[in-house]
Parts: sequence; C-alpha cells; structure tokens
Amino acid sequence: MKTVVDDNIASADLLNPSDALEFLAHVADRAGGNQLPPIINANMRPAQRSSSSAILRDDNRQTNGQGSSNGNVIQYPPLIQGRVTVDMIHELLVRYEERYHPYFPIANPAAMDPHNLPSIAVEEPHLLSAILTVASKDEREWWQIHEACSAHMQQLISTLVYCGDGTVEAVEALLILAEWVPRRPHSTPAIGRGEEDHAAWMHVGTAIRLGYLLGLDRAGFRNENETTLSVELNRRRLAWAACYMSDRQISVRIGKAFWSRGPGPSTGLRAHDFPSLRPRNGHGDDFAAIFQANLELTQLFSNAHDVLYSSKSRSHQLHLGGEYVKYIDDFRVAIRTWHSTWGTLSCSPHLKASLILSYEYLRLYINAFAYQATLNRIVLAQASNATTSALPTSSAAPTQHTTPSRGSATAPFTFTDVAAAPDARFIYDSIDAAKALLSTFNSFIDPVTCFRFMPLRFYLYVIWCACFLYKARETGVMGNDARGGVRRMVNDAVDRLQKASACANDVGDRYSRLIRLLWRKPPAYQSGNIGSAATGGADITRPGTAQVPPGSAPTVTFNGADNTHGQVPGQPAHPEGLHPMQQQHQQHHRTSINAFSWLDLEAVGDY
Repeated sequence: MKTVVDDNIASADLLNPSDALEFLAHVADRAGGNQLPPIINANMRPAQRSSSSAILRDDNRQTNGQGSSNGNVIQYPPLIQGRVTVDMIHELLVRYEERYHPYFPIANPAAMDPHNLPSIAVEEPHLLSAILTVASKDEREWWQIHEACSAHMQQLISTLVYCGDGTVEAVEALLILAEWVPRRPHSTPAIGRGEEDHAAWMHVGTAIRLGYLLGLDRAGFRNENETTLSVELNRRRLAWAACYMSDRQISVRIGKAFWSRGPGPSTGLRAHDFPSLRPRNGHGDDFAAIFQANLELTQLFSNAHDVLYSSKSRSHQLHLGGEYVKYIDDFRVAIRTWHSTWGTLSCSPHLKASLILSYEYLRLYINAFAYQATLNRIVLAQASNATTSALPTSSAAPTQHTTPSRGSATAPFTFTDVAAAPDARFIYDSIDAAKALLSTFNSFIDPVTCFRFMPLRFYLYVIWCACFLYKARETGVMGNDARGGVRRMVNDAVDRLQKASACANDVGDRYSRLIRLLWRKPPAYQSGNIGSAATGGADITRPGTAQVPPGSAPTVTFNGADNTHGQVPGQPAHPEGLHPMQQQHQQHHRTSINAFSWLDLEAVGDY
C-alpha cells in the first residue's frame, strides 16, 4: 500500500480524549453548525410529569412540612420543599449502591443505608446530595428529581468554595460528581467541546484543595506503629487515594498537569489498606482488590504522562530524538506485568469489563506516542521537500519560480509500508489496542443495563478510539482488508453509544453522531484504486480530492504546493490544474493545522 500522509490530519493533536472532542467539534462546525436537532424542552413527557406530580402530592400528605418520616425529621431542602419524597430518596439510595457505587466505591456505606437518612442528611449533606444527583441522572422518569437535587448540589458547592469549610464527605461528593457529571440543561443546543470533562476537572481540583486543607494527604503515609486502621483513618486514606486516581485520570484525559501528590512513594497501598471495601459477610465483589488494580493502573498512566506527555515541547523533543523507544518498551513490560497479575481477577462481568477498557486505553495511550512521532517526522520531511522545491534555480530569473512536476523533489513523502517503519511494533500495538477496546465495548457490555451507568471516562475512551482509528485510516496505516471491518466496528460502537444515552442531549448520543459523520467519508487513498474517495460526506480533515484513474500516483496538496491531483474525469482541465469548485474548497484549507493546537478553541473556530 502506498499512501500519502496529509499534513492536516497527520499533524492534528489526537493524544487524548480531549483532543478527540475538539476534533469532533471541528467536524460539527464544518458540517454546517454546532447545533443539535430540536429537543423536547420538557424534562419528562406530560404523562410522566403528571404521574410524578401525583406521587409527590400523595407522599407529601404522609409527611409533615419538615420532611419527617416515622417521627424522624429529615433536613434535606428538596424534601422539605416537596420536590422529592422519602420513598424516592430511599429508592435512589438503593439504585446508586447497585448501579454506580461498584465502579467507584468511595462513598461512605452508611450514607447508602436508608435507615441512616435522618442523620446522614445533617452530618453528610454533600455526599447525600451527590448520591441522589447521580442516581437520578440516567433515566427519563427521574429527571425532574435530578433537577431538584442538582440545583441543591450547586448551592452546597458554592457555599463550600465560598467558605472553605468542609469534611471528608464533601471530598467524596466532589469526586463522585467528577465521575458522573450532572446532566446538561435540556435547553443547551450546542454539541459542545468536552464541557463534561471541564466540569470534572473543576470538581477534582476543588476536592484536592479541600483534601489538603483537611490534611488527607498525610493519611497516605503509614504510621510505624500502625497495626489496625480506625474507621476514620481508613476513610481518609481511601478518599485521598481516590483524589490521586481522579486527578491522574482527568489530567491524562484533557492533557493538563497533575495537582495532587498522591500516596507516599514508599507506601505501596494494597487491598488490605482499604478494609471498608472488602466483601461484606463473604459475599459480593472484592472492591478492595479492584481498587488496588485501578490504583496500580493509574500509577502507570501517571508515569507515562510524566515521561512522554509532560509538555508539548518535551514530546516534540522526544519525537525528533527518538529516545521515547526505550521508555515505551519499559512501559509495555509494566503493562504486561499488570495484566498478568490482574487479568485473571474474578469479579462481576461489568467490573471486569471496566478493567479491560482501562487496560486497553493505557496500551493505546502509550503506543500512540510512537505512531504520532512517525507521522510528525513524515510531515517534517514533506515540509522540507516543499521548501527546497520552492527555491529558484540558478538559471531562472530572480522573480521566477520553477513549477514542480510530478515525481520531482516536491512529491510528498509517502507512508509506503508500516512494517518497514522503525516504530512498526508500536504502531501495530496502538491500532490493536483501539480495536480491542471497541471490540470489548461492542461484545461484552450491554449499553442500556450496564454502560449507561459507567463513569464518564469510559464514554470518552470509546470516542477517542473511534477518532484514533479514523486518523489511522486516513494516514494509510490500515490495509484495504482491515478498513471494512474497522468501519463496521466503529458503526456498531456508534449504535451502542446512542442506545446507552437516555436522550439526544447525552454525551454518548451527541458525539456518536459526529463520529458517524466523521466516518461517512470514504478514505481518500485506496491501494491501487482511489476512485471511491470522491463519494460520501463532507470533507472535513484534508484538502479536496477527486477521482483519479486507476494506477495513477495520487498526490496531496501541501499548503497549495502541488495541484496535479485535482482534475476531475470528464471535466476540462482548469488552467491551474484544479476544478473551480475544488479551488474554492482548497483555498479554505490553506492554513496549516501546524499553526495552532486543537486545544485552542478560538483558533480551531477560525480554522
């Protein structure tokens, strides 16, 4: 296969899910606006709203104006205001413990016991409100309750930030909200640029600052005389370890620096350090072991980010120098060691699937660095050749420039054979990791009963993989025999993302539509025949291309340097080598994507 690597798609930052969301936002802008189809403004269908209101009226007759139940006063403002009922709160507590808690088991178990509701409402208001907010977010019939709980949660967080006064339960609440960000308002029309991750970043940052104020970081160090953990120390240690995990995960996703120190370097926290996560009465999943597995995986994420992605200048230096090879080899060994230890862990299928998704995402995160380094070197070679060919020859007049011809030094550098590339094993592994992640998502996770309730990060893992595989296809890494299978895999993932979404305003549905639009355009360059590239949707990532007779050597315009590929069969040749419509389209793309970062929203909009 001989494929020309286009400067626009090859140089685009696609190092983490945040870049993928920016990439998809660019898709929406080019596709005709950053707007969603009309959405019903009401939170619930009329029948559901009237039914819910009737339930509230009936239940409120059974409680007094202060939200009392069985003689115990429950000081929870939405309950006192009549916006929720005691029975609804009880149901949401059970719902949270069954569907959400297993993925991030840091909430105080006593807070999920309905019998403790009167005391928890007073002593742990942030945690209670966070639990109710999350438990009511993913089912349409609960959205009216979700709005009430979410509004109260906003007031609590505002007071917390304003006064700086909180306890460990507030830290737990903020971390839970970062994993399951509350719903966006239904009136929000824009597809968005990853606002959910921005909110998660803010929640985690506030939790870490509060944790430092409370001295939770000191709980990460073992005491020499420590034999048994007190309940309070165990809770503080678990909360700080969760701060460390959330900080690393959100920072890796959006490409930002870390904020927390994490557990002490000599601590080496293990499952026995979290006794509250052990199975109760010998039944259920061992959350302590699963937490340790995620903690060790997070440490690998942290090290990879520090070594490979600490800054753009450092990454660029590694791309050119090649020192990254020994680092990636070491990380691959560490990943295999983790998998040999935890790959056989016995737990519920949905928890095992979450571990596999995180493992494959880490594989992709590390190996994709070498893939991008290879592309960057190709683009630099293209730029060097284009600059050299633009210089006047000695026989030409000073004001004249030679027009580059096909096959001259200005011909773009081609990705002729992946197997011949120095980083071939890394490139193959990155593609394999992305495909394995999507395959796990498509084959082993039910979108409605399981994936809908998983933390936000897993949605973004799937979205990033779909964007990464698109980039791999466009840069010629995939052979013709693999492209069809990968496209079917992506389409299946898109369908499942939409099934996992409760409405068109959910993160899965919004970005899945952009992924479908992204993949609607067939690849521009096929091995031996690129004729099919002229069909499909709007071109959103590279200069305009047209059909070329089979056997012709396709070329790509590099900032307008070569127009030999532009003639459309059956159309008269244009004096400048391009059809007029293609000239207009290509002029729109003359700004090289090397000139800005995908994280610069204003620059992306201008582009």
